[in-house]
Amino acid sequence: FRLGSLKLQEVPNPAEVVKELIGYCLDSLGKLQAKTEHLQRENEKLFSNWSDVEKRLEKCVEAKEKLEADLYSRFVLVLNEKKAKIRNLQKLLSEAKESAVDAKCARDSIATTQMVIKRENDYDASTDEESENPARASLPSALERRDSSLLGSPDIVDPAPRRKRRQRTANSAGTGAKVAAYEAEQPAQEK
Repeated sequence: FRLGSLKLQEVPNPAEVVKELIGYCLDSLGKLQAKTEHLQRENEKLFSNWSDVEKRLEKCVEAKEKLEADLYSRFVLVLNEKKAKIRNLQKLLSEAKESAVDAKCARDSIATTQMVIKRENDYDASTDEESENPARASLPSALERRDSSLLGSPDIVDPAPRRKRRQRTANSAGTGAKVAAYEAEQPAQEK
């Protein structure tokens, strides 16, 4: 195999040519060493920059995780507060509905009590007044049905039987006292 061939010429002063070749090689070697040093410095600078960036990135990741945890904890607090507020509002709404129903029931019971009192007053009145009072005869049937259903309920007792009993006992007690007083006067007058 022939890798190459070179024709050398005879030089009158070979020491000078060798000196030039050695000088050229030394210059090339110096330039390559300077370039290598420069590249090594750049490499070290890039490596230090890379390590700084890596540290910053780690700090940013930690800060991001802390911020996420802080935001999550605040969000949980706000969410729990909102849930509690919603529960309180729902409770207040249900209480308001219950109080509205209770108030309606109270108004209805007051109205029925007033109607019962009016009926009692009408019951105590004579039949002549009832026949003269056309407003009583013209009550709406729904109101009468409601009153009768309320009177039939176990909470409201019809006062008519009690009144009759009271009148009977009062009449008999009053009559007995008058009879006793009359009998006491009779013997005194006869004597």
